[in-house]
Amino acid sequence: MRLRAGLGIVGVAVVALVTAAPASAAQSLGERITGYRVEIEIQASGTLRVTETIDYDFGAQERHGIFRNIPVRFHHDDTFDRIYPIDDIDVSGDRGTPTDKDVSDSGGTKTIKIGDPDKTISGRHRYVISYDVRGAINRFDTHDELYWNAIGAEWGVPISPATVTVTSPGALGKVACFAGPDGSALPCDGARQGGRTATFEQRSLPPYAGITVVVALLPGAVADPGPILDERFAFHRAFARTRTSVGLFVALLALLAGGVARLVWRTGRDRRFVGEIPGLLPPEGVRGVEEIRPLFVDAAGPVQFTPADGMRPALMGVLVDERADPLDVTATIVDLAVRRHLRIDELPRKWFFSRQDWRLTQLATPPDDSLCTWEQTLLDALFKGREVIDVSDLKNTFHTHLKKIQGQLYADVMAHKWFTRQPEKERGRWFAIGVVATVVGVSVTAALATFTHLAIAGLPLVLAGLLLLALHRRMPRRTGKGSAALAQALGFQRYLHTAESLQLQFEEGAGIFARYLPYAVVLGETKRWAKAFAGLGAQPGDQMYWYGGPDGFDATHFSDSISAFSTSTAGTVASTPSSSGSSGFSGGSSGGGGGGGGGGSW
Repeated sequence: MRLRAGLGIVGVAVVALVTAAPASAAQSLGERITGYRVEIEIQASGTLRVTETIDYDFGAQERHGIFRNIPVRFHHDDTFDRIYPIDDIDVSGDRGTPTDKDVSDSGGTKTIKIGDPDKTISGRHRYVISYDVRGAINRFDTHDELYWNAIGAEWGVPISPATVTVTSPGALGKVACFAGPDGSALPCDGARQGGRTATFEQRSLPPYAGITVVVALLPGAVADPGPILDERFAFHRAFARTRTSVGLFVALLALLAGGVARLVWRTGRDRRFVGEIPGLLPPEGVRGVEEIRPLFVDAAGPVQFTPADGMRPALMGVLVDERADPLDVTATIVDLAVRRHLRIDELPRKWFFSRQDWRLTQLATPPDDSLCTWEQTLLDALFKGREVIDVSDLKNTFHTHLKKIQGQLYADVMAHKWFTRQPEKERGRWFAIGVVATVVGVSVTAALATFTHLAIAGLPLVLAGLLLLALHRRMPRRTGKGSAALAQALGFQRYLHTAESLQLQFEEGAGIFARYLPYAVVLGETKRWAKAFAGLGAQPGDQMYWYGGPDGFDATHFSDSISAFSTSTAGTVASTPSSSGSSGFSGGSSGGGGGGGGGGSW
């Protein structure tokens, strides 16, 4: 099957403020082409110099000008497209014809838009469009050949008359011409040749009809005939598994995975003081030497029967899980109640399946109990000048205050010098690095897929970015001081987890249950600690001044109630209003060679 290589020039389209009108509309408006002359000079290099002279009659319609569509990419085979590069575009016109041009490429078509967007014209105007085309000649064993859609079959207006002239650098062989709609095998009205020139004529063309010419050249008449092929993208070729691509993939994967692992190890690992027992700091006045804490060494120190001095429950929560989360705020509410700043009362259910709710009542500020900045912010946000608030009333309204409290908690943690950088900002920084690395990896892989068969070698870059995204939460790093405080916190958690009722019976005289309950909340030991207290079988007495149930105090019920209060309140203070929106989905024949297309008015 012979290779057809014409780059037929698509019909000029009349350019109107609206999109090109269909043929029937154009005819009804009186638009037509009163002369279409195409001159094709085949140069010795194989390049075509095409000049089109178009006499366009706009009639009484007010238009800006015309546009010309020229297809420059055609399907060649299962692997390649044939392309026709077009260069050196020049536009001119007769007196009074605006010839501003705008050239664009889209979907394998080059569009030349001619006219002044700020000025309209009517009546008859002449346009002369010239350009170079490469790769249009086909080479065969016996001859070279130009198979060219000189006038494309996409014009929506009648053309009368039409002439095509082809000039060769050497003598011409056989010539042929076809006219009519795309695929027509009807001959043109006239075709003649003499020496190096062939001329083809057609008295008239109806809308959506064109002219295709075929000209044979002596072998070797042009130096570089064509075709010019461009490989079409195919996934299996772009990601071909060859020895080179797989070798690059393995090498880069090992290098980048090792680099990410080393980065996380050196940047995201906690520090500890060399030679110190977990939980202890160097002697005062001695600057301890820090080292990376080994992976498989327990971060907890010995069992601690009391929390570290000055470590409020919320601070312990941030220290342990590196987050100022809503549960830390809930624990602070319980802690403020224990410290007599407010009282918590469980409300009776309205019906059996209704949700639990609690009422918070503000009390007079106790003497000799100073509040941290974030504790004062929490109290102010809860009550706002009122004395009573139900937890359910905080839903969808407290989240803005929550962010401020969380920020103050992080500031307090950093004031204690427990972390090298603020944990939330550190996670955000590494998340951004992971996003950038992933985007770069995807971009490099896409470029390799577009221009090479080595796209598989770009995948390690994508995997490295995804690995950073997966590990960004591990990047906050505790200082040696932070690791010592963590060891004490985890030692205290061990005590809360293992304390038995008999042990508490001896210690409860000091009221440790209520004092330590907020710590149990942030450490995930709420139920365990409350059940151990319930096992005492004792009445609350003065120690439960801060909490009341709907039916009086019951130690067994309190275990479930305080646990529910912790989780429910944490969810409520973090809740945000839901947003609304919508989504949607979104032999030879005319037209056998290159070129084609059409045009219209604008």
